[in-house]
Amino acid sequence: MGVLSRVVALVSIALCASACRSATEFGREAVWPTPRRGAVVSEHPLATRVGLAVLEDGGNAADAAVATALALAVVYPQAGNLGGGGFALFVPHAGTARAFDFRETAPAAATGAPYLDEQGRFVPERSLRGPLATAVPGSPAGLELLLAESGSGRFTLARLCEPAIELARKGFEIDAWLARDLAAPGVREGMNAAARNVFYPRGRQLKAGDRLVQVDLARTLELFAQNGAKGFYRGSVAELMLREIERARIPVAERGGAIQDGSGRGWMTHDDLASYTAKERAPLKGWFRGLEIVTMPPPSSGGIVLVQALGILEGLPLDTDRIDTLAAHKIEQQKGAALSTDTPGFSERMAHWWIEALRAAFADRAASMGDPDFVRVPIADLLSTAWIAKRRIEIGENARVDIEPWTPPAREGGETTHLSVLDEDGNACSLTTTLNTTFGSKSMVEGGGFLLNNEMDDFAIQSGTPNEYGLVGGAANAIQPHKRPLSSMTPVVLREAGHANVMVLGSPGGPRIITAVTQVLVRTLVLEQSLSDAVRAPRLHQQWSPKETVFEPDFDPLLVGVLENRRGHPVSWSKSRFASVQAIALDRLGGTPITVSDPRRGGSGGTQGQTPSKPALPPDEITRVP
Repeated sequence: MGVLSRVVALVSIALCASACRSATEFGREAVWPTPRRGAVVSEHPLATRVGLAVLEDGGNAADAAVATALALAVVYPQAGNLGGGGFALFVPHAGTARAFDFRETAPAAATGAPYLDEQGRFVPERSLRGPLATAVPGSPAGLELLLAESGSGRFTLARLCEPAIELARKGFEIDAWLARDLAAPGVREGMNAAARNVFYPRGRQLKAGDRLVQVDLARTLELFAQNGAKGFYRGSVAELMLREIERARIPVAERGGAIQDGSGRGWMTHDDLASYTAKERAPLKGWFRGLEIVTMPPPSSGGIVLVQALGILEGLPLDTDRIDTLAAHKIEQQKGAALSTDTPGFSERMAHWWIEALRAAFADRAASMGDPDFVRVPIADLLSTAWIAKRRIEIGENARVDIEPWTPPAREGGETTHLSVLDEDGNACSLTTTLNTTFGSKSMVEGGGFLLNNEMDDFAIQSGTPNEYGLVGGAANAIQPHKRPLSSMTPVVLREAGHANVMVLGSPGGPRIITAVTQVLVRTLVLEQSLSDAVRAPRLHQQWSPKETVFEPDFDPLLVGVLENRRGHPVSWSKSRFASVQAIALDRLGGTPITVSDPRRGGSGGTQGQTPSKPALPPDEITRVP
């Protein structure tokens, strides 16, 4: 029986035994046991150690998450950042969950016109490189807000910045993953001079074991520590950021729109930076297999797609199919027949259901989702029992590649990184932050030491035109000044009936974040795999457009062949594995957390009082993990 399946069974027994008592005995609520230890998992072992040290010193999940995120800004420059943005959930052991939105925003000067050439054609490089790629960063404001609203009160921001400042000033030995990404084709050529000076000193690429010292980044972190977000959005750091954007050049010769001189002059202003605000939003909630799902609302699309896809699957005969498949597997094994390389109980029929549920949910993402401060996102309609039931009954025996998105009734008018924390009091923090693609725009702020994001590519710059990750969008996600681009980030906490947090997870990977998190949940809760096996298992990805379902190279070819030939699924194979789930789960209520850092990257997980896990090494060949 899998980790979370055991948790569900134990909790169900506890509920039966204590529900009446809690209502009658002295008028007090039932007491839910807390974990034996706190735990942290992130995409770099040095950052994980920083978070664990904060827990050891009496910090809570929010304190540890802030310190870990700041450390990632130093040791994981591919995605950890001050110049990007993200989302965070803080879910207490019992009480009200909170969601923090520090997604980047479009500058006041932003329109779609500068991304088009003189013939009105979209120029993809402009939203990925150069000044037009960069949105107003949100990470500094978001981390400050998370600490102020959900921290324990035992730590100042300055104290939580100390480990990151030390890592930046004294340096650290870079690992094989950062060395691999620096050696990837086009990375050095795409970086500006300031970034090349840091990562390719004297023209030589840093190798695994070399020491990376970032004096300018240490100075920026010191200003943030002393002055909070104002130390980033105002003063000398703001001046350096604006100067870098102004001198950057717009890719390719043809230019259209308001910016005519080929530079970033006028793209971002002091007012854009000074007016940036991180926001608290009501968390999105759903249910699957008796567990409450707490996740992010828009402008993250991840929560809606996740809850909708799981809702579609919830009403299908998952357990019956698993039992039948296990029985068939046993018979075939006795015959000596060729068997699936995946876990017993996982059938091509269940894979078909996964694909169709994801296809339907991503169709709705493309048509209906955007920044809720600018457009009405029909959350209630998309997650209504009627619409989810309709989506479910639309699933037949074959692929439905022509499925249409939700439409209103006639009467109405990457590069990303994730960390998870669970503290000894049972509080959970799930935090995802991003620069968009690897190293973001590849432009480092000279004198500031941090990389700028290229989040403008996440807007639907031209309706129907795919972005870097192949996602298409409509008017709901069109560029507008101060608007937040739609995101696929999907921080998640699973809790039992509004009380004990039993799982904390999330992932980087663009739209593949959503499908990776979905598959880990289904594998643990339905197929009863261990958390480690579920994270390591081969993945598929379906996002409606394009029609093909993408499979990791080690996905079972027998299953894929049946999906393609019998059920009519267009398929393609990825050259590399994708996403990187960072997860914590309890083996039982009141037990010791299990941490799993996806071996697809070089992260690490650990619990208080124990040595963090040893990070995986990258494959021999240089491959880009989105």
